[in-house]
Amino acid sequence: FDELCGRRHQAMSPRLTPSTTITPVFLLKLSRPYFWLVTCWLYLIPTGQRLDLFGSVPFWFGLAYSTLPLNLLCYLMNDLSDIEVDKHNPRKGGSLLGIRAGAGALSAAIGWTAAVQVPFLLFFAASFGVARCAAWFAAVVLVNWLYNFGPRLSSNYAPLDLFCPCGYMLVVPLSCWLNGLPLPPGRAWVHTLFFVVRSQLWIQTFDVETDRASGRRTTAVLLGHRGAQLLLAMVLAAELGFVLAFFSDWALRSFSAASLGLLATQVALQGRRAAAQPTATAINVTFAGLGLGGYGLLVQVWLNGSFNERVQGRWF
Repeated sequence: FDELCGRRHQAMSPRLTPSTTITPVFLLKLSRPYFWLVTCWLYLIPTGQRLDLFGSVPFWFGLAYSTLPLNLLCYLMNDLSDIEVDKHNPRKGGSLLGIRAGAGALSAAIGWTAAVQVPFLLFFAASFGVARCAAWFAAVVLVNWLYNFGPRLSSNYAPLDLFCPCGYMLVVPLSCWLNGLPLPPGRAWVHTLFFVVRSQLWIQTFDVETDRASGRRTTAVLLGHRGAQLLLAMVLAAELGFVLAFFSDWALRSFSAASLGLLATQVALQGRRAAAQPTATAINVTFAGLGLGGYGLLVQVWLNGSFNERVQGRWF
């Protein structure tokens, strides 16, 4: 609540979590609850309109894993690679968008994170096979390692910094295997690619100065703040064009159009300050708008079955 209301002092202070503080609340914050939207969205894509799945144990196991356990794994690795950078990142330090923690606390969280994975992986192995489960989890770990620590493939270097997060798409086959569903049609994958890339680039526009100071060479750092916003506008415009061409769902179309409008408003409010580090309030307001719209869109497209092959009647 504090974060979404723009309590700037909380986001701007370089306070680090003590190395001995490993509590359920700490682990919850470490998993960045705001970004559960991404993994839950991807898990639910193949299940649209399938109310019968609400009585299925595998469905709920997979959805539960897509919240804290999976995000805890992803963001612990990210925070371990960004300890020094996060000290001065105005986006970090709250309850939803990411914490600031010392090496001791993050190292202590590794065991807890591994333990949380075990019951889910055992269930997945029993549901769709040990070999497939092992290959899937290995891919999850590998993609996250490459993004955070990989040479020239990590979040530190353009342009792959925008595409490594596409490893999130591994949640889609997990959902299909658990729920006995076919893979979504091609247009669903393309829309997901837009969804992941635009989210990653939008986040980078808030971190330009912090990333530049740490020596990173991300896409946003190379383009500069204004250039990154221009590229983001092009991505959002392309997404809107794709949605208009391949989806009849009014919610998808409205969200893409509203995202362009939100970016335009953000740029207009910044004015000549575009090159400066965005304030914590600007960051929180933008994420609040995207988050509320995203959850509303998730409910609507699920009810509409917007990504279902059987509803649209064609593969792509």
